[in-house]
Amino acid sequence: MEQNISHKRGPRACAIVLIAALLAMLISSAVGGVIATGGGAVRTEEITFTTDVGALSHAKLYIPVQASAENKLPAVLLCHGYTASLDAMEPNAIELSRRGYVVMALDLYGHGESALPPDGYRQAEMGNVENYAPDLGSYSALQELGKLEYVDAARIGMLGHSMGTAAIQEGAYLAYAKWQAAYTAAQTEAAAAGQDETAAAGAAYLAAMDAGIVLPSSMVLTGYNYNVRNVNDLTYNGVNAENGVFPLYAAPVNMCTIEGDYDEFSGLLWGVDDAARYTTSFKFACGTGGASNVPSGTYFLYGDAAATPLSRAEAVNAAASAAVTMQPIRAAYSFDGTHSDTYYDETAISYGIDFFDITLRGGEATIDPADQVWHGRAACGLIGLTATLTAFVALALTLLRLPFFATIVRPEAPSMSTVTGGKGALKYAALYLIFLLPAPLLYYWLIGYPYYMQPQWFKFLTKFMPNAFFNMAPMNSLMLFNCVVGAVFLALYLLVFFLIAKRAGFGLENTGLKLPAAQVLKSLLLAAVSFGGVYAVVYLCAACSGTHFAFFKFNIMPMDAAHWIAFFKYLPVWILFFLLAGVIYNSLTRINNAPAWVSYLLIAAVSCGGLAVLFAYDYGMLFATGVRGIQYIPGTTSAEWMSTIGMAFPTALAGIMCFGLLFILPISAVMSRVLCRKSGSVWLGGFLTAFIVLVFTISHMVISI
Repeated sequence: MEQNISHKRGPRACAIVLIAALLAMLISSAVGGVIATGGGAVRTEEITFTTDVGALSHAKLYIPVQASAENKLPAVLLCHGYTASLDAMEPNAIELSRRGYVVMALDLYGHGESALPPDGYRQAEMGNVENYAPDLGSYSALQELGKLEYVDAARIGMLGHSMGTAAIQEGAYLAYAKWQAAYTAAQTEAAAAGQDETAAAGAAYLAAMDAGIVLPSSMVLTGYNYNVRNVNDLTYNGVNAENGVFPLYAAPVNMCTIEGDYDEFSGLLWGVDDAARYTTSFKFACGTGGASNVPSGTYFLYGDAAATPLSRAEAVNAAASAAVTMQPIRAAYSFDGTHSDTYYDETAISYGIDFFDITLRGGEATIDPADQVWHGRAACGLIGLTATLTAFVALALTLLRLPFFATIVRPEAPSMSTVTGGKGALKYAALYLIFLLPAPLLYYWLIGYPYYMQPQWFKFLTKFMPNAFFNMAPMNSLMLFNCVVGAVFLALYLLVFFLIAKRAGFGLENTGLKLPAAQVLKSLLLAAVSFGGVYAVVYLCAACSGTHFAFFKFNIMPMDAAHWIAFFKYLPVWILFFLLAGVIYNSLTRINNAPAWVSYLLIAAVSCGGLAVLFAYDYGMLFATGVRGIQYIPGTTSAEWMSTIGMAFPTALAGIMCFGLLFILPISAVMSRVLCRKSGSVWLGGFLTAFIVLVFTISHMVISI
């Protein structure tokens, strides 16, 4: 009787959970949208434009309601990092726009909804090198921003994170190089017409200003070094203290750097392993005109090697007169955080706000930089993300009760694991630990440093280089990891099955795979309908509120056509891996004679336990010493490697990607268990978790080529 009541309550409970999850998605999206727009004080607008090299770029504008042609406001261009899109810059966008700045958040080339440039493009200022546009669209975005009737083109700033910081420096360089070219051409023409040097210079200045080239007057560089080139060939190759030159040194643009004390990329970017000492690097000296070992929060003039501190008032005056004196200000900031924390750290965000207040608004602060509200938007993102993940499963379980799909349901077979006594526990623990080992032992070997940004000509140690079919470097690394680790898991599982389980009387039905082909297809259809139904709500929420479900670096966001095409290319590998994972979770990790909650915990832990230990050691050492525990990809520090390649590759990018896996893997493992428990097979869980994990990883990833 109890079992029948429970069975009857099941569908109703699932429907209630589904309705609650969908309501949470809609409400959190709406509330998040209100917070993102300052309660109506800011309006948002999506725009697209064609860049100087023919690429279609996408951006989002945050426009304070007081902005108008009569009341022009200062503006800031925001550029995100490599494994992100414009939405990652939302905390900065919210805080700047509510303070009266017009904000443009840009999807850089190959990210979000921005395309890569068509083949054969060139930029004259970058040496006319074919297929080379390292500004990634930031130059054209700067020009678009400056043309808006409600923007004061004389007061525009640029803020980037990581790759975005490299991009905005290139975009600013392009702008100043084009301005200088217009100035030089006009000066030559005036001199040829017989004007004296002073008159020619004045005419040239007016002509250059009339050329309509928008120039930034302030830049905030976060999580990246000053772009220092080799003076011999103007590339980034072989740069050192003797041959390094900072291309923007002669531009009257005020700049600050913001670095986390535990930035994982410090060794690669600044040449200093301990990020807390980044101001001692030669690149910092190049970008500041000789300054070194500058205390955090110090304002000083470019070219002042002693970095004589300026008061805030002195910094305001110096910044305002930079175009006349040609001595812009520099500032260096440090905060207690990692590379990715720069996106979301209150202190880091307040530093950027204050620097823009100093350099774009004469020191006026409309709202205290420390007064921040973006946390509410982040909380809504977390609620919405949690609700979305819940809704996927709740919808599947609700539909599973329909007569058409109910035919896939069958009694769940016993697990291969029953633990009785000390010997049984020891045997189970040994197998459990063995299955934990492959992921952490192989992770850094296989993921490598999957940075491939074709317009920048940056191609690092990607173990599975992108190609015309598999065209996303980070996804290729994850696919390689899935394939190799999956093959090891399969071999281990077969050994356990044939050497232990089969001898004990267990068969194919115990794997959860035994299901007629027609029912397998029904499982696939149910997973697709459940995934598609909830994902449609994700699109609806984004369309209505202008926000998506994100918290920190965890998100499920709408995808454009290019990402959907990539989704289906990578999907088969994800399905195979998560089907195999489901078999291991439900037929081997689950313990027959243990409470259900114990099996859930064991399954969640086995999904990511090895990676969690690796991550804890790696970052534990970083926080304890300032240097990561596993700093370089195995094999790249050998003498043979260094003699041929010339550099060891850091594990920084792989470490950041691991953080996302530690979030989604245990969630998907629990999903797999719930769905297997209700359906009696691993097929539904394998299909649905593959869809969910893939969209979680692919929706914000860069399209490399």
